[in-house]
Amino acid sequence: MRIHDYSERDNNGKFVFYVPLWKRNGISLDLFDDYWRNVHGPVCSRLPGQHQYWQLHVDHNAGGLWPVIGGVDTATAPDDQFYGIAELSFKTDHDRQTWFKAAGILMDDEHNLFSKGIGYNTAEGNSKTYVDGIENGEPNGKVSAVKFHVMVKKADGVSVSDFRKYMKESFAQIAAQSPYVLKLRLHLFEEVDNTRPDAPGVIHVEPAEKQYQGAMEIGFCNNIDMESFFVSGEFAKATKDISKYVKQLSPFPERNVYTFVYNDKMTLAGMRGSTAAELITNIGAINQLKDDIVNLMLGKS
Repeated sequence: MRIHDYSERDNNGKFVFYVPLWKRNGISLDLFDDYWRNVHGPVCSRLPGQHQYWQLHVDHNAGGLWPVIGGVDTATAPDDQFYGIAELSFKTDHDRQTWFKAAGILMDDEHNLFSKGIGYNTAEGNSKTYVDGIENGEPNGKVSAVKFHVMVKKADGVSVSDFRKYMKESFAQIAAQSPYVLKLRLHLFEEVDNTRPDAPGVIHVEPAEKQYQGAMEIGFCNNIDMESFFVSGEFAKATKDISKYVKQLSPFPERNVYTFVYNDKMTLAGMRGSTAAELITNIGAINQLKDDIVNLMLGKS
């Protein structure tokens, strides 16, 4: 069970760009992970406008871990399974647009890693951390918690506004009150911009029927707390009318999370790559954090 709540530290990230990413065929998962966090990530971290940038490395949604809820599909079709999510937050929409204008440099690198990347935007007020009991907000590797990134589709016939109201007021607020929930962060998406150009070999468009309308990050201290939440009164209350508003919840278990930009600044992983950051931290090489080396590695005089 959580002891402290650090959710306020995310408040300045008012606008989010959230991108599920499909691994390119022909490369191993280890190579995908390593290149993304050690090569692609540090390039992205140098682009302007970012407040926070996380790489969320996930397993496929194989089923069996999320409770069955009547009228809600929890399965994921093979073509819809992905291995990662890039989550970037921005203080203003102008900052996000600044990043978009600079992000063309990433296109040439995408085909090395990805076969598909679908970018979702959130408007102000539609990305919120309701509770967060995880002390470290800028992890570089595995978090000592059981976490899921749950993709959400609204029910057919329900309006976007009613779906969003339900997710905010009837699900997130109630679920976050449970002492078993370590973290709950909710995103409510705008429709995908299908005018975004494809990169060579990388799909950036998604038919309307396959698009998600939301996602949430939910975590627990351990499996006992997770199972206790699923049989709790808070979960029963939060999901009482869920099938009226939600037709699909697809939970992807988190493997690792890497932070490249935090509070407007590049992290050590952002500057040097995740593996180098881990080595520097594990050996206690404080000389690598001094201005002379940092400036040398960043090409500053």
